[in-house]
Order: sequence, then C-alpha cells, then structure tokens
Amino acid sequence: MKTIVMMMLASSYSFLGCSQNLAVGELPSLVQNGLKTQFPTATDVEWEKNGNLFEAEFDINQTDHTALLDGTGKIVMHKQDIEATQLPEPVAKALRTNFSGYQIDDLEQVEKNGQTLYQVELEKNFGLDQKKVFSADGTPSTLEYWD
Repeated sequence: MKTIVMMMLASSYSFLGCSQNLAVGELPSLVQNGLKTQFPTATDVEWEKNGNLFEAEFDINQTDHTALLDGTGKIVMHKQDIEATQLPEPVAKALRTNFSGYQIDDLEQVEKNGQTLYQVELEKNFGLDQKKVFSADGTPSTLEYWD
C-alpha cells in the first residue's frame, strides 16, 4: 500500500514539471522586456512556463526561433532553424562521415553560455532516427538535445 501511495504522489508531481501555456498578461514584465530587447523583430510569440524558466517560440523573417529566459529576462538558451548550407564544415563533415545513411530532418543552431552548438535530427528507415548535438568543430557535444 505504501508503494502505491508513493507512486501516486510521484506521478502527480510529474505533472507539475510539464510546460504550461501562458498569455502575455501572465508574464513578468522583466521576461517580456528581455525578449523584446534581444529580439525586437520577433513576431507570432507564444509563451510557455517550464519549471522556473519561460520559453518563447517566435518567428524572425520567417525563421523559427525558441528562447529560454529566466525570471529576470536573461536569455539562458536560444535556438533557431538553419539550413544545411549554414553548417560549419567540420559539422557537415562529421554528419557525412558518421551518418551517411541518414537524412537530415531538422537542423538548429543553439546558443548557450556563449557557445554555439548545432543540433540535428537524423532520420533512417525502421525507427533508427537519432538526435545529435555537435560543437562547431564537429565533435559531439554533451549538451542534451533540446526539443
């Protein structure tokens, strides 16, 4: 019985960690201003709260962007869609060498702590899809893939 109660409590707490859609009026002004300062041309902004962070999905010149901001409006992490032609050559080479049988499905440039990373979703038949993150020099990164 004790195990069942603990499992029920654990599952109810897991819902607290889920993201929650927010209206602009529900956002702290520091968070709103932080996004406007960093990305003044952002359009179609949608907000979610993930734990202590605020996630903004938006467009700039028809390119998808996502930013994580803390409660003070500081950008913690930012990503944007890019084309394969925008990859640094070391990353492109690593993909050609190590994932030649895969197709690139989604490609994003990620900025975190002053570092630029590249995350790629690779597709292959029969559920062999992979999500990888690379440093600009083409080496695999320890940063977890950001969905």
